[in-house]
Amino acid sequence: MDTNAIFETLRYRISTLQYPPGSALKEIQLSEEFSVSRTPIRQALQRLELVGLVQPVVGHGTIVTGIDLASMRHLLQYRLNLAKILDQFLEMSDPSEGLALLRQSLEANTKLASKFDSQRFAEISHDVRWTVWKHISNPFMAQSWIDTYYLASRVWFICLPYEQNRFLDLQAQEIDLLIQAFERSDPKAVAAVVHDTLRSWITEIWRSISEGRSPIDMT
Repeated sequence: MDTNAIFETLRYRISTLQYPPGSALKEIQLSEEFSVSRTPIRQALQRLELVGLVQPVVGHGTIVTGIDLASMRHLLQYRLNLAKILDQFLEMSDPSEGLALLRQSLEANTKLASKFDSQRFAEISHDVRWTVWKHISNPFMAQSWIDTYYLASRVWFICLPYEQNRFLDLQAQEIDLLIQAFERSDPKAVAAVVHDTLRSWITEIWRSISEGRSPIDMT
């Protein structure tokens, strides 16, 4: 695996809480797992530090960063504002591949109602995010959109065990509406679904945290 593949794998694990906040990432262990030298591991960890997911701690190695609610509020507000202008950067001339992926995601999400699995839920969420991302034509917007998603996703995956049914419903509704928007090749409709769903996610997250239904401390 090259540095980029290792980076994406580690970023995915962090964002889905396979490496929860406070976890130590050891270069030696990772180099053995990926069967590479420590150089690409070190480079991947440096990239993770740049996007705010890890930080070096003297004597402890590289540590997955915690979730600061004040920063998270700013981040989610930023993503909401990005969503408002997303349609200006979407290229929807050929939505066929995205449509196929969304339909697969909706089917997979439906199956979770009878047999829930948090990691599968996270995979579906990531697939939906990447499906929209592939249609963002501006590279700067695309980079900002996906980087901030990975930073923000941890907070709702932390809340997920306490809001399972509500989050399943929200995800199903989002995918269904995205399918309709993709079928019309309508960038404004896609952006509206993304924005409105994100606003609903944020409302549910803060409600869950404020009611003490998640392990995140409000203070």
